[in-house]
Amino acid sequence: MQAAVLDSVRTEPAVSMPLDLPSSILYPDFDFSVPAPASDALPADSSDPAAPAFTIDSLSKADWAVSRILEAESRNARRASLAAILHERIDAWLTKASASDNDSISYLSMILRPYVESEVSKQRRSRSLVLPSGTAQLRKLADRLEITNPEAAMAWAANNAPTAIIIKKELSRSVLKNLITAQGEAIPGCEFSLGSDELYVKPNA
Repeated sequence: MQAAVLDSVRTEPAVSMPLDLPSSILYPDFDFSVPAPASDALPADSSDPAAPAFTIDSLSKADWAVSRILEAESRNARRASLAAILHERIDAWLTKASASDNDSISYLSMILRPYVESEVSKQRRSRSLVLPSGTAQLRKLADRLEITNPEAAMAWAANNAPTAIIIKKELSRSVLKNLITAQGEAIPGCEFSLGSDELYVKPNA
């Protein structure tokens, strides 16, 4: 019975599963559900508790499984591509929509700062100016060093300040792996396992 169902699935015209509508993600309060085609599911009797477990034991069943994997991977790739496009559009919208407010923040902060600095300088400890609408505060940011020419800085430090040079110790995975596989060395702190076979499915050229 299962083989007959599988053969019928293989001979039916291919019905592609529609992508999840972006609206269902952007507007979760609405119902955008789309019923999946019946042929997109596993054989109906494979989910019957009384039926034996579905197994792949013939070329036709293996071909059916490969086609289903390739179709699912194709849908995943299309969803990822669509998500990337939507992310780009949302980022572009956010940048454009926020441009005016960001300009206002920058301009108003620029003209506000001298007054705040003047008022704060009159206070003994506090670096905040409390106003009815909010608090303007001066904060000391961390000192920042940017190394614009690492080679020149390294050469100078080697001759003048050796303590500024950090020598990082790292383990060589290839050497350790060779010690374990070729010499049977037991290395503390390392766990080794032989690589296993992985199943990959790809369309025929």
